Amino acid sequence: MTANELNIRETDRRIRGILIPVILENALMTLSSMILTGYIGRLTVAEMNVYGITNRMYGIYNSLFKGLAVGAMLLMAREFGRKNSDRAGTLLREAYSAFFPIGIVLAAVILLSGRTLLSTMTPDTDLLSEGAYFLRFTAPFFPLLAVIHLNTSAFQAKGDTRTPMMIAMLGNAINIVLGYFLIFTLKMGIYGAAWAQNTSFAAMMITGCFLLFVRRKRLFEPSSYDPSHKKEDLRQIFSGGLPAAAEFSMWNLAAVVISRVILSYGQPFYAAYQIGLQAEGFCDMMSAGFLTAAMSLASNAVGAEDDALYRLYYRRLCFFCYVISGITMAFLLLFSRNVTALMTDKPQLIDIAGTYLFIMIFSQFPQHMQKILFGFIRSSGHVRIPMVINFIGLWVVRVSLVWLFGTVLKLDIIWIWHAINIDQWTRCTLAFLLSRRLHVMDAVHAS
Repeated sequence: MTANELNIRETDRRIRGILIPVILENALMTLSSMILTGYIGRLTVAEMNVYGITNRMYGIYNSLFKGLAVGAMLLMAREFGRKNSDRAGTLLREAYSAFFPIGIVLAAVILLSGRTLLSTMTPDTDLLSEGAYFLRFTAPFFPLLAVIHLNTSAFQAKGDTRTPMMIAMLGNAINIVLGYFLIFTLKMGIYGAAWAQNTSFAAMMITGCFLLFVRRKRLFEPSSYDPSHKKEDLRQIFSGGLPAAAEFSMWNLAAVVISRVILSYGQPFYAAYQIGLQAEGFCDMMSAGFLTAAMSLASNAVGAEDDALYRLYYRRLCFFCYVISGITMAFLLLFSRNVTALMTDKPQLIDIAGTYLFIMIFSQFPQHMQKILFGFIRSSGHVRIPMVINFIGLWVVRVSLVWLFGTVLKLDIIWIWHAINIDQWTRCTLAFLLSRRLHVMDAVHAS
């Protein structure tokens, strides 16, 4: 076996070491979400839609802190690449001190303005009243997400994706078991789902902090701390995190507009769309793994100033992208209707959601590939470019076409699904062209 073959084998081993736990972590989260959707799919259509529109608020909030944590992860990963774990620990603590207070303020805004925020999706007064009431039970626990995402970013920056997977397994087990008990045994309906989610957030936050600062104390304990660096550290964290937060939030913000258009077709169509999204989560969990692997590995290579390794990571991630895209396409082709049938017993919803999933076959490759490209673009220092690309894809293409097809031309709902495909291919193409123009593959020489 040649030295090059050994290098490829070792690179593939490291990629798998990151990809597989992230995929499994997202699989557990997706499975939990699908099972909860299956629970709620046995309730009334109105309850399903209350849960759906309030999830948009949760999604926007969650995306914001998931994105901000990217800024912290990129900096910590570079420090780990330089073998400077003390510095990484300092960055993590500084991020905590900023993110958690912001989380409390934003949760208070959602809590106090729930009805107004939800009115952007539907004019239905019953849905608005129930949705605002539901947020009273969930919004107070949202700040825990800021800590959960920072804990995850710290592990991933080190290249440890197994620990976040185990934490996710704990949270999802709580969600599934407690959710069933509260929803059906105690007959709490969607409010049972709310308390199951709240309990899982608390468990995930406490477990993550315990593993970081008690069992693995030496990994993230700074030997010294100079507060004069905090302002500059936070500036860099937010410089990398805010564009990612805007990028991740754009989907949920766009979903607010899209939800309003889909609801205009009737409540069954929106309920079916929610089911379809959950079933598609099997495919999304794969692309989340690519984003994490690309950012972590590329940032490590930049920190180590290893150009050959940087390029090798890119080539091998592309190879895995082709393989996994084929798997997800086959899954949607063969099993989409079977999966939707597990989440609801309503034939009309199964039919609508099954059609949506079949059309999403054509989005799989661009959806996965753009995550790899975005990870390398961010690691090369162009942190705002993915945000711009997502803005063009989601708002200029997807939202505009959905509004045109659904509101102006009044076309069949299937055209809404086609608009989503067009958006995915637009973003992937732009990411590829801009990565070439910005010489992203020369990032190590430019650092």
